[in-house]
Amino acid sequence: MTITRILILAVTLFSTQALVAGTIGGGNQGRCEMLASEATPGTDPVEVCTGKGRKRVCITEPGEPGIDTFCGGTGSDGSCSCAPGCEATGSCCADYAPVCGNDFGACAADSEQIVYLHVGGMCSTQWDYSGDPDRLASVAGIQGNAASVELKAVQTSNAGTLVAAKTLTRYLDQCCTDSNSCVIYNYSNGDNVVGYALDQLATTTEVCSGKGKRRTCISEPAWNILEVRTSAGAGGGSELSEWGGVADLFACDLASELTPSKVRNLYNHSNTGGVPVKHTGGFLDQTGSDDGTLNAAWYFLPWHSDGAVAYHSAGARNRVVSWQGGEYFDWSYFGNWVGNEDLCDTSFSTLFQGHSMLGCPMELRNSDHYDQKMYYILRMNQ
Repeated sequence: MTITRILILAVTLFSTQALVAGTIGGGNQGRCEMLASEATPGTDPVEVCTGKGRKRVCITEPGEPGIDTFCGGTGSDGSCSCAPGCEATGSCCADYAPVCGNDFGACAADSEQIVYLHVGGMCSTQWDYSGDPDRLASVAGIQGNAASVELKAVQTSNAGTLVAAKTLTRYLDQCCTDSNSCVIYNYSNGDNVVGYALDQLATTTEVCSGKGKRRTCISEPAWNILEVRTSAGAGGGSELSEWGGVADLFACDLASELTPSKVRNLYNHSNTGGVPVKHTGGFLDQTGSDDGTLNAAWYFLPWHSDGAVAYHSAGARNRVVSWQGGEYFDWSYFGNWVGNEDLCDTSFSTLFQGHSMLGCPMELRNSDHYDQKMYYILRMNQ
């Protein structure tokens, strides 16, 4: 690709910014969640004694509690509130409900409930935005006690993946433990939010049986996650993030942090804690996308791509796959296409352990990044 052509495409990307502003999210936003690096540790209880001899009296005074959220004051950047009463004024940060209000929607703890949890994508604070065709999975056809819940987490700043992952653990602790179980739908960078939580933040419970010398104990995952269902996953990163300002067109600072090298080294993608992770991903053919930004961004991505992530990412491949040569290259497309369209062909690269494909994504030919968000839900007839 010539320098002139790259510049033309860059101009096209910038000129189409208005087409996608707010499509995934609304730019950087304040939050109530606090990372461990931002938290203030508490102080331990202290024993205070007065008097001597028989008159000596000692009491234990509690230490100062630590601060691990922005609850009770303003949000992380002062743009929203984490204080009681913010709901009445409409000034709450997007993650106020789970972080400060202990509100997890329709999920009821330890109620023999199956919860379908939805984790949105890059630059998002939720899954279901008004005016979009997106919606939560329907549980009308699920037998027994079931609920459909969206993660309300702020996935926008440079540390958005880590912030959202911590908020996700709040939902998992509430909705997916004891007699409850969960299925997780995720989209785009939701892939990394879930993956990071499974590898870095998962907890275990000790289960013991027998007595005396015959007593044995084993550690089991505390979260009862049946399956993770990923659409257009960004778990392998996006080469768009290496273009700086181009990535910023997607509305938030997190976009520039999703380079393949950063994302692939952020956590162990093959450590899913035994949870099966299934993927579906699509690609744009020479017809292109009806979204100007995604259509132009396609030129900046290797192999097959959906205009936001290449298939090595959406396909959970354990290494980056560049443009292919030899038998896979079709010169009739002037270097912009790959002749082998079998995206399930593992000769390109094998998948991360614990990950698999829902089906060969040939059925998602000419499907851009936005098109795929609802695909898994519809495929499961929900």
